[in-house]
Amino acid sequence: MEDALKGNQAEVTRARVMLVLAAILWSLSGAFTRVMTTDTTPVIGFSAHEPPMSPLAMAFWRVLWGGLLLLPLVRPTRACLSWRLVPVALAFAFMNATFVSALALGSSASAVLLQYTAPLWVVLFGWLLWRSRIDRTTTASMALAMAGVACLVMEGCEEGNLIPVFLALASGVGFAMVLMGLEWLKDLPGAPVTAFNFLIGALVLLPVVLFQYPPSGRQVVVMAFFGFVQMGLPYLIAARALRHVPAREAGLITLLEPLLNPVWSRLLARDAEPITPWMLMGTLGILGALVVRYGPWGSSRPAHLPSDD
Repeated sequence: MEDALKGNQAEVTRARVMLVLAAILWSLSGAFTRVMTTDTTPVIGFSAHEPPMSPLAMAFWRVLWGGLLLLPLVRPTRACLSWRLVPVALAFAFMNATFVSALALGSSASAVLLQYTAPLWVVLFGWLLWRSRIDRTTTASMALAMAGVACLVMEGCEEGNLIPVFLALASGVGFAMVLMGLEWLKDLPGAPVTAFNFLIGALVLLPVVLFQYPPSGRQVVVMAFFGFVQMGLPYLIAARALRHVPAREAGLITLLEPLLNPVWSRLLARDAEPITPWMLMGTLGILGALVVRYGPWGSSRPAHLPSDD
């Protein structure tokens, strides 16, 4: 019995470490976007910002390579085909396009924070569509989150650039739809679902890319690395970790992502990531909302990533 308990504790500890690693890898999205949009040669010795690439083209190449590099992990005998994959994949495509566009056109801090409003949109959709009960903890969490969103909108108003803010907010709504879709698909294996989402996301954006200049060889390499390391790999790591760690605890651990994302981006392109009072207040509001919702005192149940089984 004691050996079994020690073994279980070791699995939990390993799963927590895996979630930290996944959050770090997810947080690299801002850094990769800066490499693709600004001259980062003085900082890291290379850049892939020439020729200029549109945000939608970056979103296309990111999910295309992520999907292609995940295909070897899909066992043909386990790949499940279901009509339910299609609406979830379309929601993923919408989330990917809006999030990368928000990163490219605005602040990575604002983009990732607004995308992290997704769990709260899940609660709101549940209340609107299925009349799910909203408890006091969730109400307080939503109030904090909306205050944070209002601060980030005010920042966009002052800068005269609200488009990235609304794109990031749209990506949060898209992420909420993906979370609900993944819970709907939790009976399917994780790797095929992930690869399908990525490749459909690329297919949706293909018509846009066909009318643009092709990327350079360096850009293709960077985006391939981006797609696998920042998207596909951490998703699979998190799916495995969730076998041993409750989703609520995972939600708290992965808050490392919105904290680290603007740090990497600012290290590469300081001028593109100014720190403003509105941003700081927005950060406190949204992260505070997530801590209130997913802390040990919270009672709501978040959506789950699908298992890799």
